[in-house]
Amino acid sequence: MSEKAVVIKNLYKSYGEGANKVEALKDINIEINKGEIYGIIGLSGAGKSSLVRCINLLEVPDSGSVLINGKDITKISLSELRKERKNIGMIFQHFNLLMNSTVYENIAFPLKLVKTPKAEIEKRVSELLEIVGLSDKRDVYPAQLSGGQKQRVGIARAIATKPDIIMCDEATSALDPETTKSILDLIKEINRTLKVTVIVITHEMEVIKAICDRVTMLEEGRIVESGGITDIYIEPKTDTAKKFFKAIDTELDNRVYQKALKEPGRIIKAVFRGEGSTDPCISNMIKKYDVDAAILLGNIQSMENMLVGTLVLRINGANTDEAINYLKENDVLVEVLKNG
Repeated sequence: MSEKAVVIKNLYKSYGEGANKVEALKDINIEINKGEIYGIIGLSGAGKSSLVRCINLLEVPDSGSVLINGKDITKISLSELRKERKNIGMIFQHFNLLMNSTVYENIAFPLKLVKTPKAEIEKRVSELLEIVGLSDKRDVYPAQLSGGQKQRVGIARAIATKPDIIMCDEATSALDPETTKSILDLIKEINRTLKVTVIVITHEMEVIKAICDRVTMLEEGRIVESGGITDIYIEPKTDTAKKFFKAIDTELDNRVYQKALKEPGRIIKAVFRGEGSTDPCISNMIKKYDVDAAILLGNIQSMENMLVGTLVLRINGANTDEAINYLKENDVLVEVLKNG
């Protein structure tokens, strides 16, 4: 059994009273393993921010418990809580840098708060600048940095005191796609090399697919789905998950798909995982069962360091049932979108 970094049990949080009472979190249960990258996703108002603030106890939950490395932080003294918070680094959407301080001073700030000796600060900040690729920006002020560089400073600051857990609160929402990729790659590398647990809070499914091992989806303060990224992607159980993980556009305004609906044949969605993404299952099916297959839509994505391929096909022939069963027997998930 994996050792747990964070365990949240029966968490409930509300704001206001009486007619103005808002239930922000309702019966939240999450277990996050040490060393994994765990995603928490939801739209605005889903409860993500309240959950973040309850995990580090900036907000006190009405009921339930939050265990960090086995210790229930809802039941400890304020001085103990301050010590526990040192084990949680924060990366913010808008960087939260000290604008009148240099890059060096920003990264050194949390080390000074815990009274780290000056020589150790110098050594640690130099190491961190190397890790985030900003050694040449040591004496530069934040106003002179790009958004991606500012976030790299934020990441260096977050890991300065060697925390066990890093929380990324919409850490890439203010960045362009190319910069987002570089920041996510850096977070993955830090997770891999420093063995730090990473909690990613976001409303962007592309971030979850790019970096996370597992995910919890929130909607209106409740968990609607939890599990491995590829498992939920391939077989979403809720409408919320289906919307977030929509692998291929089969909406009504898709002209190719709509044209295919009017033509004879069965339309199927086939999802291939892992090595099956590159196996010649479709060509083998066509030869073996003498069916015609037209590819309407398709893509291949990487999730959890695994390839996941999705195809929407129109198939015709006398043996379409056998052809579909062949795909299923070869570990392809098949969903019939139009029968006949």
